[in-house]
Amino acid sequence: MDIAIRGYFEFLFPLLLVTWAIFGIARFTKALDFIGKIGKPVVIAFSVIITLYPFTGLSLAEYLLSLNPNYSIGSILFFFIIVWKEFGRKPLLSYKNLLQFSIWNVGISLCLFASYLGFVDFDLYALGYGFSFWFVVTALLTIILTLLRNPLSFIFILYIISFDLKLLYSNNFFDYITDGMLFLISLGIVVFAVVKFIILKYRKSHA
Repeated sequence: MDIAIRGYFEFLFPLLLVTWAIFGIARFTKALDFIGKIGKPVVIAFSVIITLYPFTGLSLAEYLLSLNPNYSIGSILFFFIIVWKEFGRKPLLSYKNLLQFSIWNVGISLCLFASYLGFVDFDLYALGYGFSFWFVVTALLTIILTLLRNPLSFIFILYIISFDLKLLYSNNFFDYITDGMLFLISLGIVVFAVVKFIILKYRKSHA
């Protein structure tokens, strides 16, 4: 992958993050209702300017990338999915699928953390640099999800395609799957789902 193309691709995550945040602010302040039909295009244009224009020598995107220069494909897809909903289109993932995606992110992230902290005997992260059983596992999961017609299969396919094209600066496959931010967001979704389930269970038992 050409370095210039890769350089542009890295700005996709900051743009999606800022777009999501501005949509949230516009919805909270009811600004979208005020400006009518042109509201969503205005939000997109404003997001591009806020994200990419170097107001203080560096753009907001560059500040965000300084915190983490290699946001995962998983993070990019997550924010693409939630920004997509802002356009009133059919959700790319149902709540159930989003929860499954979050559980996957939490699971693989915890495995990597456990390996990094020495709780397991081998370095799982190192397996992402070359062909290993992990690539076989990912391929099998992709096939199974495809056969089940689960939309998460497209995410797994995009992991593989993006890694093959080297869209990120990292040469490690795990960096394409998850990162710290995605782990925290996914953990929040999973915890919320568990708490919601417990509350509903409690209410049913005391109804």
